[in-house]
Amino acid sequence: MKKDLEYYLNLEYPFESYFGENEIGDAYLVQYLDFDIKAASEDYEEAVELAKSYLKEYIKKQLELNKEIPNPNEGMRFMEHRTALESYKNQDFKKAFEIWSQEVNHKNDQAMANLGLMYLKGEGVEKDFSKAKEWFEKASIYDNDSANFNLALMYQTKIGVEEDIEKAIEYFRKAVRKNHIQAAFRLALILLKDRQNLERLKEGFDCMIKAALNGHVMAKVQLTGSDKNITDINELNQFFRAQDLETQLITVNDALERYIRPILKKDGGDIVLIDYKNEPEIELRLAYQGACVGCSIASTGTYEMIKNTIEQIIDKRVRIFIL
Repeated sequence: MKKDLEYYLNLEYPFESYFGENEIGDAYLVQYLDFDIKAASEDYEEAVELAKSYLKEYIKKQLELNKEIPNPNEGMRFMEHRTALESYKNQDFKKAFEIWSQEVNHKNDQAMANLGLMYLKGEGVEKDFSKAKEWFEKASIYDNDSANFNLALMYQTKIGVEEDIEKAIEYFRKAVRKNHIQAAFRLALILLKDRQNLERLKEGFDCMIKAALNGHVMAKVQLTGSDKNITDINELNQFFRAQDLETQLITVNDALERYIRPILKKDGGDIVLIDYKNEPEIELRLAYQGACVGCSIASTGTYEMIKNTIEQIIDKRVRIFIL
């Protein structure tokens, strides 16, 4: 992608907001963490919009001068951060550690997360899980996705802490909200264990789809149907598609109840409809239960049976995901 003005304006640069006395009196002060850019107003929304306009003008000017521009969370001293990354890649851990140790004084949360990783792995420093956790927690205050992901891993796999799956879920969720794909996959695996808890099952399904559609190899293996393409050449069932959502759902549930569930229940399995969407495309999200969970036959032959049944009552322009 071309790194032009539009590219940088679409990035989510973090900012902090304060309310108190400043150059214009008691007002909201908004400051970007990656730039020396701030704006103030007695109205919070106005302060944010002013800061965004100043950011736009700054980036535009830097591009005209062919200057380097930081990525989100690199901080105002981003060139030092990039030097540290290059040193780390070249296994010059001492230099990377020295730079990041200075960067944390400038609220660089990625530097905090990177120090946590160095202590976690014992790279350039003695391995110390307590210090790793401490740095991850400091970075987590700034909602750093890498820090949240690693804290979740520590609680999930008992690295330097007691196992706490609920805390792991909490931190994985924070990382997923920042589009951390590995976190989405791991959170999905946790939430999909209890297939009777429909609320968690639905969230886990969302996470697995997010991971699979973003190229996570194991997620694509787990999610049957993620590799199926829908073409525009298939004829549409206009009668079905003209019905409202509730009527469509009745038809779909009836097909599952009459044609699918009896076959699965014979082998001790079952299936539950997690979600059904009819805009912009018709999409079914189904989850196996009982003996069907983890069955290799279910992910191939049973999927084709379900797919063929649904296509007969609707049409071939239907996307079906099954876990």
